[in-house]
Amino acid sequence: MPAFTCALADHLHDHYGYTTTERLRTLGLTDHQREALVADGLLVPFLRGVYRARSTPDSLEGRCLGICLADDRAVITGRAGGRLWGVRRMGSSPLIEVRVPHFANTLSHPDIVVRRCNLLEPVDVVERADGIRVVSPPRLAFDLAHPLDDIDLESVIEQIIDHKWCTAQTLHDTAQRLYHPARPGSARFVRVLGRRPIWMKPADSHLEVVLFDALRRAGLKGMERQVRIDLPGGWAIHADIAVRAWKWAIPIDHVTWHGGRFDAQRDKENDRQAAMIGWQVNRVTDDDIDGRLAQVVDELMSIAAQLSARPR
Repeated sequence: MPAFTCALADHLHDHYGYTTTERLRTLGLTDHQREALVADGLLVPFLRGVYRARSTPDSLEGRCLGICLADDRAVITGRAGGRLWGVRRMGSSPLIEVRVPHFANTLSHPDIVVRRCNLLEPVDVVERADGIRVVSPPRLAFDLAHPLDDIDLESVIEQIIDHKWCTAQTLHDTAQRLYHPARPGSARFVRVLGRRPIWMKPADSHLEVVLFDALRRAGLKGMERQVRIDLPGGWAIHADIAVRAWKWAIPIDHVTWHGGRFDAQRDKENDRQAAMIGWQVNRVTDDDIDGRLAQVVDELMSIAAQLSARPR
């Protein structure tokens, strides 16, 4: 019987190229055949009892599955967990943070960072259809509070709420459940979450979070996100940032989304429609935020001073 069978090929294809000693046995391979595949370089040892097919391109999902196969208590967290969820601001580090119970010692690999913890409750863990165990979005946000700065953490929180992976209230409940002054990231998580009203609509981009925070630090009061404005033409727009009391809208134009002639014409029509019902619209571009944020904030705060002095 050949060692590399069709059944083995199908199994590896369906599991990102990863397998285990036990699974190989169920597929009919003897230990001698497995050792021969390793000796020939067709199977590459990854962790104890876990192998990767050399012919399969390595991937984050494959390595995460290999970790979960090596230890059925392992749960992926940190930036790797964020990339599995599709969270922004996660970078591309090859390191994979893994939560395991105390005294677990089955995961020894230069790309694996073990976080020992006995506080993973069922609500903190999601098992995907492919067998990868990853922390739930609220637990992910809490865990990311340690490596991320305030703005990136706020951006992640906004994305989680915007995607309806959980509510703002659930994040507050998670903070109350997990907070401890000695636990890394606790203070940042509580601080960032605490300055966000539960009722506020989520930001839909990182640039919106950056500008909102800059204006907040500059002292602008009364800001809201994603404010609906019903236009006289019969349709509605949503201002990325707005001060409702002054009827002041600050849309953020992204080159990718607003770069075409049709989009520019539509935006100008929306601005005219908004002006018909007393709204002032001051657009900011992604280049403004990326390249001249301080100047843009000064300009907007000057406009805010004029609007605050305007008779109502």
